[in-house]
Amino acid sequence: MATPKLSPQARRLKTIIVALPILVASSYVFYKREIAKEVPRRTIPKPENATPSATLESKVFPPDVDSESKRPSST
Repeated sequence: MATPKLSPQARRLKTIIVALPILVASSYVFYKREIAKEVPRRTIPKPENATPSATLESKVFPPDVDSESKRPSST
């Protein structure tokens, strides 16, 4: 089933109808975070005794890889 070709004016209107709600919602979220300094709510519980870098490092370097041997020496 083919869709009929839209005129340039109809295409422009469709673009506005699709883009405007996205623009308004993202602007509102940006305003709340940057201007109003509201902290976003966490939906995933934070793991106990885990720093963000340790969690990321465990994902990047699996337990069988020694992360110290992969780092260049500072001497």
